[in-house]
Amino acid sequence: MQTPTLWPSLPTTLEHSLLLSSEGEKLLLAFAESLLEAGGNELAPDLFPTFSGFLLSAWESSLLSAKTAGMLLTAHEILPCLNELSADFCSTCASLKPSNPAFAQQINTAIANGDLEDAKNLTVRFAAQEPGNLFWLRFAQHIGLLWGELDWYEPWLENPPMPRAFARIFRADYAFARKDWQTAADLYALAYKETALVQWLVREGECHLRMGDRAAAVECWRRAVVARPWQTNLLLRLASVIRNDDLPAAPPSGRGEILLYSWNHGFDLQRCLEALHASELYGCPITVLNNGSTDNTAEILKSWHERTDVDLRVITLPVNIGAPAARNWLLGTEQARAADWVVFLDDDALVPKDWLGLFGRAMRNYPNAAVVGCRIHSAAAPMALQSVDLHFECSATGDYKLCDTHLNTPDFGQYSYLRPALSVTGCCHCITRKSLDAHGHFDLRFSPSQFDDLERDFRVAQNSGQCIYQGFLSVGHIKHSGLMAGITPWQKANIQGNLSKLWGSYSKEAIIPMAHRDWESLRQDFLNKLSTLGI
Repeated sequence: MQTPTLWPSLPTTLEHSLLLSSEGEKLLLAFAESLLEAGGNELAPDLFPTFSGFLLSAWESSLLSAKTAGMLLTAHEILPCLNELSADFCSTCASLKPSNPAFAQQINTAIANGDLEDAKNLTVRFAAQEPGNLFWLRFAQHIGLLWGELDWYEPWLENPPMPRAFARIFRADYAFARKDWQTAADLYALAYKETALVQWLVREGECHLRMGDRAAAVECWRRAVVARPWQTNLLLRLASVIRNDDLPAAPPSGRGEILLYSWNHGFDLQRCLEALHASELYGCPITVLNNGSTDNTAEILKSWHERTDVDLRVITLPVNIGAPAARNWLLGTEQARAADWVVFLDDDALVPKDWLGLFGRAMRNYPNAAVVGCRIHSAAAPMALQSVDLHFECSATGDYKLCDTHLNTPDFGQYSYLRPALSVTGCCHCITRKSLDAHGHFDLRFSPSQFDDLERDFRVAQNSGQCIYQGFLSVGHIKHSGLMAGITPWQKANIQGNLSKLWGSYSKEAIIPMAHRDWESLRQDFLNKLSTLGI
């Protein structure tokens, strides 16, 4: 594999992983550990800046993590990489712990179960028992940013027991979540000046971009990549913005169809259709399949069908035939068969105004795309990422799984870029007619739901097709809880069963060439984007 010249010589597995992502505390710690292991627990001098950079970035993404702070502090003692203020606070964070570890486990269990009120009550109770212990602020921040409980979270930031420079960082993140871009940018700028931690420069740049100051964003990010030349996500984002990948173009060329199916989600479907109607549809018709609903779905669809300002067709089935069959039924309509592209949209997905233009931008930049998908966030908590670009990663045991570094990581724009992917989420994705003819429809064996879209993307990849991830298109998803949270035992069994079907259908021997093609596609795309930056 050709390594970009701005990276030092790294182990091959680490090069592969960096192409997938350079974000997420867990992943960055694994990178640092892999560098140590490759050198027999000794680092060559030229690798130490990269090693400490991994630890710095991991700590910046989770300041109150005792484990990460402890590892960074050890590295700092060997070769200083922190200024005095940051080193002192890092030392404080390295010692954070609860008086009773069982208390933390109770909160983690409540979060895993999707029990928001229990998680909030437990966090407040345990923090009150240990005033001044910053350990509990980490849970409060998680609940505030990733569950959208900003009003509840705000009082935690009034006078936290930490240096003023670091308190600014928590307030800046809060302002970012409130979309108060100017306040956040000012606080990040001050925090970077005082702490010399690069992440605040990156986030300041993101604020400038969202305020429309592209030049200021690019300037911040160019300064950041000098300090962190291995940060793939940042390099991709910088190049994508310079190339205007974040700006809507005309919609995909040719005739399109927007396809939805729904079962007993009347309230969500109404919000979905309202968002669609408020967006720029360019005359694209909508077809909704009522999949045997027994709630008010029929009445909602009737009212939309009768409107004169929207082109909406309705198909009504007497029973629920499941997701893959519903998708295939929609694809079998005369209108869909005549379309050059179709978009499948979940009935609880909320599109922004310029969504089709962003799909159009992606398809013009990648004219051979078979499928184009987007970034999915929780509608109730926009900082909570649900899906980004998916790729295979190889574990230490040689097994393959899908990279999930975005989970439990607040969205500060780090996954907003345009590039190839192994798979994109089916919550909102565009499929070309050429791909439908070449790669087929959806596999009925994944009824009633779950992973039929992922399996189809695997088929696309197996036949050398290409998925494209348009990370500048962010679609809200009303369902907020995690895949296994707040579901019935039957639903959990169905998810696990379909996962078994998926991995049972694709052997390791079948996955390896797909993974290698994906990595090669990422490498070529990455190097092309580096050339945009003059690197």
